[in-house]
Amino acid sequence: MKNPSPQNRTLLSPEQRRVLRRRKQIVAAVMIATFLLLFLYNLGSWLFLKEMGRELEQSLDQRLLATARLTTALIERSVADFSDAQDAGLLRLSLNRIRLGNDLEAVYLVDAEGRLFLDARHDLQSRIERRYLREDSTVIRTAWRGDAQVSRLHRVVDDHFKNAYAPVNDLYGATLLLVLEANADFLHVMDKFHRGLYLGVLITFLLLGVLGVFLALATAQFVRTETRLFQTQRLAWLGQMSATVAHELRNPLAIIKSTTDVLREKYVPRDRPEEFFDYIDDEIHRLNTLVNDFLAFSREPVLRLAHHDLVDLLRTLLQAFTADGVRMEWVCALQTLLLRCDADKLQQVFLNLLVNAQQALAGREGVITVTLQRERSRGQERAWITFHDTGPGLMGQGNEIFEPFFTTKSSGTGLGLAVSRQIIESHGGTIAASEPPGGGTLLTIYLPLTAG
Repeated sequence: MKNPSPQNRTLLSPEQRRVLRRRKQIVAAVMIATFLLLFLYNLGSWLFLKEMGRELEQSLDQRLLATARLTTALIERSVADFSDAQDAGLLRLSLNRIRLGNDLEAVYLVDAEGRLFLDARHDLQSRIERRYLREDSTVIRTAWRGDAQVSRLHRVVDDHFKNAYAPVNDLYGATLLLVLEANADFLHVMDKFHRGLYLGVLITFLLLGVLGVFLALATAQFVRTETRLFQTQRLAWLGQMSATVAHELRNPLAIIKSTTDVLREKYVPRDRPEEFFDYIDDEIHRLNTLVNDFLAFSREPVLRLAHHDLVDLLRTLLQAFTADGVRMEWVCALQTLLLRCDADKLQQVFLNLLVNAQQALAGREGVITVTLQRERSRGQERAWITFHDTGPGLMGQGNEIFEPFFTTKSSGTGLGLAVSRQIIESHGGTIAASEPPGGGTLLTIYLPLTAG
């Protein structure tokens, strides 16, 4: 989550900072709790599937062992001699009935050397290679000692199966090993469940990530909105205070100005002007400017709208504006560009930007370029106005120059550009500052046009 900027952080009260910390902690707790719940749910599902597979496999083992013991008992009671052809034929029929009745894949007999002696299916007796007999050699050795055994799970391609081994004897003491082969089809279903579980885990954590991003963005947006609201309240309080102070200062300034004029007339000869009175006039003028800036900032701009020609408005202003050592350049291919606006307010903004550009050049030679164009953006016609000076630039302070009371000048109030932004935004436009690649400062204004 993005933290408020240091400037915004200083605007937050201790209580707001505590609330912000609590909200971050709540979001973090929700994310951790959600993660743990999902993790435990998926872990429980995985353990459940694993236990289910184990129980199904144990059930298959028990069925195979029971079938193997019953089959060996049947063979030993019904077959007298394994080497007798007639007995072998009857044995094959019995084994095949057992295979079909118990849904087994194969039932056959092998000798002590591991060679196939008899298969319930005569057609497969010589065509099937049973490599898993070598893999089950340990289990087979245990079965030869007289105890029926079940092999581990075998997998061939996509088939799963298990074998049961049990020794069987004829009346003459010959011993063969009975092999029952059962298909473990249930593991195909378990594999599908596992794949579904893995996919569910992946989707779950993707959704958790999306939820985390959403909560972080929502919280950050909420913090920005709350900070902006607090700034607005703070600026409203400052505006009220500024208006009150400005009104309280105006009357004393007027009295000081009148008193100064009276003293100058009474005590200063006309042929020997006193420069101290000029200092007083300059300071009174500066304070009056400060008071007017405070009043302009504290009030919402009241616009007297009418249709005016921006081309004529800017051209006239540039012709009247003079600055020593500064070359003015006017770039505009339009003859007229009508805009419904308050011409006096816009002229105040344009003049403020020109004065700032002149002061940025600090008395040295430079160029101030003013450009006016008409453009269409997102289906809306708008005027595009730029003021570009070749001064030292913004020095990384482009995001701050429109903030109230921010100034880099020793005698500035920091309200000129803030008031200018109020006026532009009250016209439905925007103003932004940037540093172009060629250097200097570029101020860009967009104003929506209306037919007229």
